[in-house]
Amino acid sequence: MAEQRGPRYVTRSINKELNIEIQALLWELLDTIAVKRKDKMDYLQVFEIVNDRNNIKIINHQEQPAMKEELMIKRGSMEVKNTTVWIIDDLEYQTMLFPKDY
Repeated sequence: MAEQRGPRYVTRSINKELNIEIQALLWELLDTIAVKRKDKMDYLQVFEIVNDRNNIKIINHQEQPAMKEELMIKRGSMEVKNTTVWIIDDLEYQTMLFPKDY
């Protein structure tokens, strides 16, 4: 469901509060997940971002069908707050937003 077929958008708060490198990483993860899950891709992908010492843990999950994956990356000099990001695919475009933006 989430193969890139239309434009991608981010909300103002994502643009303001989420590091551009993390935004790019989440789009890349979405593409990778779409290839792996194919027709089992939910329209709503949830990404929990957690600082874990010198690493950043990204936990992706979806509800239908229930799936969960974790990824650890080196934080380096990136400043990232613990947060949750949604990516919604409505078949015409994809939107990255914080739950508070919904």
